[in-house]
Amino acid sequence: MKVAKLNILFYFLKLRWSRVFRSNRITARMKKRWKATLKESPFYSELPIDDDYPIMNKSKFMANFDALNTVGIKKEQALMVALKSEETRDFTPMIGQISIGLSSGTSGNKGIFLTSKREKEIWVGAILDRVIGFTLRKRKVAFFLRANNNLYESVKSGRLAFHFFDTKVPLREQFDQLVALSADILVAQPSVLFEIAKMVDSQGVKASFSKIISVAEVLEPDQKVYFERVFGCRVDQIYQCTEGFLAYSCSKGNLHFNEDWLLIEKKYLDESKTRFHPIITDYLRSSQPIVRYELNDIIHEGAACTCGSKSTVIKRIEGRSDDVFRFFKDGKEIVIYPDFIRRAILNATDLVTNYMVVRKSKFVMNIYLEVADIDQFDVAYDLVRESLITLFLEFGLKEIEFHHVKYEHNPIHKFRRIKNEYSTSI
Repeated sequence: MKVAKLNILFYFLKLRWSRVFRSNRITARMKKRWKATLKESPFYSELPIDDDYPIMNKSKFMANFDALNTVGIKKEQALMVALKSEETRDFTPMIGQISIGLSSGTSGNKGIFLTSKREKEIWVGAILDRVIGFTLRKRKVAFFLRANNNLYESVKSGRLAFHFFDTKVPLREQFDQLVALSADILVAQPSVLFEIAKMVDSQGVKASFSKIISVAEVLEPDQKVYFERVFGCRVDQIYQCTEGFLAYSCSKGNLHFNEDWLLIEKKYLDESKTRFHPIITDYLRSSQPIVRYELNDIIHEGAACTCGSKSTVIKRIEGRSDDVFRFFKDGKEIVIYPDFIRRAILNATDLVTNYMVVRKSKFVMNIYLEVADIDQFDVAYDLVRESLITLFLEFGLKEIEFHHVKYEHNPIHKFRRIKNEYSTSI
């Protein structure tokens, strides 16, 4: 344990140096070690050693799981361990020295991630440097996640105590425990933060948190404003997925890619080059190499930050490409990005506190709304519906039908405000 903590301290100092003095720079030594790692992967050892590796995505990654990883773990074996952990809610089992994690991802498709001891120590060092912050003061962290993992448990120390709250357990059964804990830091996805904030607000509880960290789901501006008002502290973000720890909020509150170990290629999605898919190469992952992995997230790039970091700023994460609404009319494709839907709802009324718009079929949309004053629900719904009708008419679509639905979010799944459940084709 002492050796592990010394290693974590080493990586913390190394990553702090990298962030402060070598921001946005992947060293030649790091790249040399990475290329040596690829030789241990049956998949990449068969390919020429250059930078022009094939583009990878989730389906290809999982299809080639056995050949991609460098530790000889089979997909069937890893999935069995991960699923058993999900069933028993015991996330300590490992395969040898490798931790196994299961991610549903925003697409709902299972992803398996492997983490070695060294990768775990690097992750802890990075989280301490860029998210939690280092201090000699004792702190308690409450984190709400779908699944606990050895990766998170490894952060525990005498001065930093982690308390896991299972999102599978109803929040009302855990709220008193959360209040009694008096945690300094709260880590949760926005949908869970929203429920906690409502309970804090309605019960007049004084929040103990000095920092809120939003994870797993897209944090939208109106949510951030609401959380900061209720909790009385700043809300930071982690952009992390199966593919790794990708970005963090800096001292100015801006989200930066970790480009001192990630190479970010940009696949632009529109002519104005305002939206792109990030294609990621991670020079620190070794047990399960991430090489030119294209994410389905829609990223907007922000202006240079005054914090001093030269790493790319993420202005916002709009959502997933699968949740773009696409229509085909008169031989032309009509594309409506999630941001258009969000703005139409937010500009319609201030009565709405939460919402979801789901495309169910070609011209049918389900709308779920939450309002602060239930007596104003009909007014809010009519305003939102009219705003959305106007939006779709602007795109030449007058056939859209809207249906109000009752919806209860299952915290086991990621919450998406804009969701496409209809597969389009010409």
